[in-house]
Amino acid sequence: MKKSILAILLVSWMVFIFSMSSQDSNKSSNTSGGTIRLILSMVPQFNEKSEESQDEIVESLQHITRKSAHFLGYMLLGILTILLFLEFEKLEYKPQWAFLFCVLYAISDEVHQLFVPGRSGQIKDVLIDSCGSFLGIFVIMIFIKIKNFNKVFKHL
Repeated sequence: MKKSILAILLVSWMVFIFSMSSQDSNKSSNTSGGTIRLILSMVPQFNEKSEESQDEIVESLQHITRKSAHFLGYMLLGILTILLFLEFEKLEYKPQWAFLFCVLYAISDEVHQLFVPGRSGQIKDVLIDSCGSFLGIFVIMIFIKIKNFNKVFKHL
């Protein structure tokens, strides 16, 4: 049952990533710009600025927001992947396979973007995605090591 739930979560997240990558450049910019504007609207000083000034601020934050979204999205992909792979007892090198899976998905995602109007596939995005995946996998593996370490000391 746990495998099935994790598999559904993983595939759902992959579909979400694919759907975000399927947005043309205008829709993608509007999505990230809208998110930035929503967050900044909670800052009183932002609301006091002119519309033109607000637009400049939002535009200046677009790049870092988009790259952060890549990193965080693939960090979650790494977490879901390693959690699923850990459920397979006979599978060796689980973190390495999970990382390879995420990297291959990142590559396929960038290739997919080559066919989306106004989008482009970028090697640097594959690197950002891969770093996010690595961190997600690494964090889960560290938690497991700490959990196992604590179990050993409880029995002493």
